[in-house]
Amino acid sequence: MQSAFRILAFLLFVAFAAANLSGAHSMVQVSLLTVLIVFLWATAIVPEFFASLLFFAIVLVSGVVSEPIALAGFQSKAVWLAFSGIIIGAAIQTHKLGGILFNRLLRRINSYAALVWSVASAGLLLSFVVPSAMGRVVMLAPLVLAVCKRFKLAEGSRGQYGVCLALLAGTVFPAMSILPSNVPNVVMLGAMEAAYGRGITYADYFILNFPVLGAGAFLLMTALVVFLFRSEVAPLEDDTGIDAWTREQKRLVLLLLLTLALWATDSLHGISAAWIGLAAAVICMTPGIGVIPPKIFGTLNFGPWFFVAGAIGLGAMVRESGLVTSFWQMLSETLPLAGFIAPLQYMVIVITTIVLAILATLPAAPSIFTPMAAAVSQTTGWPLDATILAQIPSFVLFLFPYQAPPIIIGIALLKVPVKQVMKLLAIHTCAGLLVLAPLHYLWGRSIGVFP
Repeated sequence: MQSAFRILAFLLFVAFAAANLSGAHSMVQVSLLTVLIVFLWATAIVPEFFASLLFFAIVLVSGVVSEPIALAGFQSKAVWLAFSGIIIGAAIQTHKLGGILFNRLLRRINSYAALVWSVASAGLLLSFVVPSAMGRVVMLAPLVLAVCKRFKLAEGSRGQYGVCLALLAGTVFPAMSILPSNVPNVVMLGAMEAAYGRGITYADYFILNFPVLGAGAFLLMTALVVFLFRSEVAPLEDDTGIDAWTREQKRLVLLLLLTLALWATDSLHGISAAWIGLAAAVICMTPGIGVIPPKIFGTLNFGPWFFVAGAIGLGAMVRESGLVTSFWQMLSETLPLAGFIAPLQYMVIVITTIVLAILATLPAAPSIFTPMAAAVSQTTGWPLDATILAQIPSFVLFLFPYQAPPIIIGIALLKVPVKQVMKLLAIHTCAGLLVLAPLHYLWGRSIGVFP
């Protein structure tokens, strides 16, 4: 399969090169390049950061769009939010804060349901302080496997799968409603800035999305895990071995709490969440003050940083070319959206973005839909900001593991069969479309966001 994907990717590159050399219409070139890059992201035949670098190289050499458009991602606050997340995540992993949190949550577990809820809660709590779903999954996966052994859940058993899926339920889904905590959120913010010169504060994003989508997805997904994978656990035979806090851990917790407080109040003080995160990252590495040495900078994985920059640049290119406007015009001619009532228009946007996320994966989908939102807004009569924010349920309601890289990494590290994940995702998405999405619209309308 991978060989077939590589051949198809090569053919797409050849098609783009031929279109560029023959002087084909710029929209044709943009279409072929977009399909190529999104295909590389979706199939993962090359690392995500390499696909982004390839995008920059092709665009800048071929001149399909101007340099400011191609490099729009590096001018976005969202990229610096992703950068700070890499540094903060490294500090947390260095000082093993995840392990401490786990040990304290697991002290009095006496049932399988309590174990599942505790594991999911640990993932949710870390979502507020570790701005990377991938980082949280990689950090907690070994701890979860050790917890399963401690509670005598056999490897490959239904009970073990459930605990592992509880980790994903807590670390990935509710974090879609916390602005810096997942890539799709950050990409959407960056695309808003690049396309329209506007953004949204941490507090406003949280108020709109967490009460329904974040908390709702957490409760729904975790309850499904308890129901579908219910099992028995053996009581702990030994002490959980909780260590005392080190001085560096206390300093790091204090810094994280201060950062979180400043993020939560950004609508009051006016400092962007990106610059707050950047300041926290610099403090983490400040000699004599910080909690990690500056030399750690050379060992960090900046792949996610390049991916975010590439996704935002791709969205800016697509918008500049007029491709998304043409696509939406074709769709609106099929569906009489202007005559729909507002709740139906909202559901059309949600379903459209869910399909787009299937085709482009969750991290890339916002970079395509957000530039298209202006055309959607004109068709529906919705305010532009409301149109952009209506895509967020698609971040939570997805059907396939490949759409979310942290899910793929998680099931690989935790050795959970894909069919078990698919079953859980299918039930969650169907229930979410029936319950969470309508409630999200009603909540957004009650606070004045949706019409």
